[in-house]
Amino acid sequence: MNFRAKTIMIVSVLLTLILQVGSISKGFSQEKPSLSIGDKAPAFKYGSWLKGTPIKNYEKGRLYIFEFWATWCAPCIGSMPHLSEFAKQHKQDVTVTAVNIWEKTGDKPYESSWPKVAKFVKGMGDKMAFNVVTDSKDEQMGNRWMKAAGQSGIPCSFMIKDGIIMWIGHPIEIDSVVGLVMSPDYDVQAAREKFQHKEAAADSAMAPFMAVMQSWDKAIKANQFEQALEVINDAMGKDTMMDKSLGFFKFQTMIEHFNEDSAMAFAREWQKGKPGYIGSTAAVIAQKKGLKRETYLFAMDLIKEKLANPNEPANIYLQLTADLYANMDDYKNAVIYQQQAVDAGKQYLKEGKFTGFILEDTVKEMETKLAEFKKHLK
Repeated sequence: MNFRAKTIMIVSVLLTLILQVGSISKGFSQEKPSLSIGDKAPAFKYGSWLKGTPIKNYEKGRLYIFEFWATWCAPCIGSMPHLSEFAKQHKQDVTVTAVNIWEKTGDKPYESSWPKVAKFVKGMGDKMAFNVVTDSKDEQMGNRWMKAAGQSGIPCSFMIKDGIIMWIGHPIEIDSVVGLVMSPDYDVQAAREKFQHKEAAADSAMAPFMAVMQSWDKAIKANQFEQALEVINDAMGKDTMMDKSLGFFKFQTMIEHFNEDSAMAFAREWQKGKPGYIGSTAAVIAQKKGLKRETYLFAMDLIKEKLANPNEPANIYLQLTADLYANMDDYKNAVIYQQQAVDAGKQYLKEGKFTGFILEDTVKEMETKLAEFKKHLK
């Protein structure tokens, strides 16, 4: 994976972990990888088998693909329909298994995430037409497979044949790779060297960014917020691409732990450069009550671009807008936008659009929030 692709994937996972899990510790390690292509595959230790036929052993000559994913990972969910078609087309000689990892548990045991994952998988139905398992209680798959191989982002695929790791990469590539891997002429050693070279180059380029993120995360966990902000400030101004990402973390730190006015002054200036992170910035603001009206209006202006894009799931941004209005105690508009979010969600379900992002439970949750907003009108 090249530097740009790896940067986009890792930053995406970082943002999701921070917004939903509250930490970047899961999946991010600067330890040297101990697992690679050509090595014997670690033990396949799962927690709960949710769908499909359990794998008792590796059949000789058969290819096994383990797809690592999480319910909060948008790219993972987006790839599921394609993966289902792939599994159907290659069912004679390939077994596809989706391995769920890195789910939010807070202080609860990891297995407390299993019911939520099971509910998600059930809601996906035929859109996940392959085996599905959760990680084990001790997170064997996330640690002994992903982290051991130096993989910091999902989705990620491992191809196994005769108990040996034949390929590691992004699932978007599996169509073009499967024939090569199944061929008797496939050079595992050459694949290993190519993989390690690309990973080393990408990791080397990413090292400064990840070092900053690790230091920032450590300071945040220790409630040393001034130090966390100092870490970001010291790193900014050295790399244009990195600055775009660091800008979000600076804003998030400032709005959560410092003065709202200074945070918003920075956000307005930062967003002039079109750095992206529109939805993430608006989500951070929407999650925080008691801010000024102008702050919530700023967030609304940001997501207008998303609402106008037919390739974006509008229900997400309609609900964000509803939340922003609710934070301003404007429940009349909150109800209007939440109703639009519900209607959009139902339409997407009917059309089969934005598979995985919109489930029946998603619509039910939106309807519950709509009912809560309506109570404030009485």
